[in-house]
Amino acid sequence: HIPSMLMSEHDAESIKMKLVSGHSVRLEIAWMRVPTEIVQYNLWTTPANFVSTQFLLDFRDVALALQDNAKFKPYTVIHHGCTHKIKDVCDKECTNNGRYCASYSSDDEPFDELDLHGNVFVKESLRRMCIWKEYGEDDGVGEEWWNYVVTFIDKCYSEAFFDDEDCIVDVYKHSGVDKSKIDTCLNESGGLDGDIKNTLLEEAIMAEISFGGFLVIPSVNVNTFEVEGELSVENVFAAICSNFLSDAKPEVCSLCLDAMNVTECVSSQENGSRFEKHKNVKSGRFLLLNILQLLLLVAIILVAVALGTYMYRGYSHLDPIDETSPQECELV
Repeated sequence: HIPSMLMSEHDAESIKMKLVSGHSVRLEIAWMRVPTEIVQYNLWTTPANFVSTQFLLDFRDVALALQDNAKFKPYTVIHHGCTHKIKDVCDKECTNNGRYCASYSSDDEPFDELDLHGNVFVKESLRRMCIWKEYGEDDGVGEEWWNYVVTFIDKCYSEAFFDDEDCIVDVYKHSGVDKSKIDTCLNESGGLDGDIKNTLLEEAIMAEISFGGFLVIPSVNVNTFEVEGELSVENVFAAICSNFLSDAKPEVCSLCLDAMNVTECVSSQENGSRFEKHKNVKSGRFLLLNILQLLLLVAIILVAVALGTYMYRGYSHLDPIDETSPQECELV
């Protein structure tokens, strides 16, 4: 794509006059970011990417703290079709008879030392797509997806265990992922064997085509804008928080935006839905306290009214003294 822009004839004539008169003109193209109540952010990467591996480990707690306020979606980059003429190479680097191949970047160099072929990365990509489809597609958070990825990196991210079935099953158990659901998804999408289309891998390829332009791996988009600079928790977190409307900004942004280490700041808060749950618990306690205070006040008023009524009735039943007839006293 050739960079281009349009401007009004009036502005163009003003610029032309300046240039003709020998003056320099400096133009700036700026895109206004429109804040929203719910922020959308996407991650483009592959299981082979070394840089995004560390980001995923560090960003998990942040992603969960942003839930209900920010919607996340992971995209896996898949290379469409084998470019090698040697079948053995295609079989090692691709699946489905050369249809879907692993995509690499310069950040994947640490994997050069591992004896792992591209088809292993494609298989792991499809597995993560299925986990997202089952556990993240509806809520845009995908806590089980995050749990799986982080646990997989911790337990299976090595040459010996990357494609080890026992290791993956163990990760399922620790992540709350139902193996039977994922196996069903893998099969129903078309599998990885034979010259057969896989619907999820096709969707991944189409997503990249729809994105357009040059896609950097890894990269993050926040409300369709690419986050500039290195892929770090601080950069992505700042981009997400800056795209919220002022009255819709979640508490985690106020608490941790200026922190030196965002991950540590978020992790130091309560677990689970940290901020909202903490707020709800506190609100519930205050509400319970107010109800108890109200009941105590009502009880005091009722006791006071009952005591007043009792005293009034007791006084009104005393025999009155007849002051009109003088009292006579007998002298003994």
